[in-house]
Amino acid sequence: MKKLEQRERPEADKREHHYLNRMRHHSSKYAEFHWPSVELLLNLAYTYDVVHSHLARKLDACDLSLGAFNVLMILSRCQDEGCPMHELGELLLVSRANVTGLVDYLARKGLVERALDERDRRVRLVRLTKAGEKFLESILPTHYTRVREMFKGVSNKEKAHLSELLTRLRHHTQRTLERASVDKSRKRA
Repeated sequence: MKKLEQRERPEADKREHHYLNRMRHHSSKYAEFHWPSVELLLNLAYTYDVVHSHLARKLDACDLSLGAFNVLMILSRCQDEGCPMHELGELLLVSRANVTGLVDYLARKGLVERALDERDRRVRLVRLTKAGEKFLESILPTHYTRVREMFKGVSNKEKAHLSELLTRLRHHTQRTLERASVDKSRKRA
């Protein structure tokens, strides 16, 4: 945050100012404080919030939440066979808290349907309806234009590098959490 030139910053960014001040305060108070790590965490969280809020507002105009949009995107890759409900929950990029609620909402709108898996009657599949396919096709061009426009200030090379760094960070964090979970299980045993 501190390296962003003043001319590139949005007007009166109250949250950025607040968190920079908190970081300065904590950096002198806690020996464990590591400025580059905390700055990265705040930039990730804040940037996610800005992007998430922007996309959510735009999708709201289509009467969709980000979660519902994510469900439609997952199902668009499943073709006619559909996707098991449990797998849908595992694949969602947004909150998995209410997969059933998201599917119910989309089903009421006629965009998805539920079916039994012919191979295993216990499994409930979800698939796009023809109306769901048409609806998704109608909003995707605008969505992809919006995404491209949001990241216009970053070169393709920088986007690739940032994606690589974020992937590496995510994988390291996942491994760290998995090891901690295994260690915790061993201590209980």
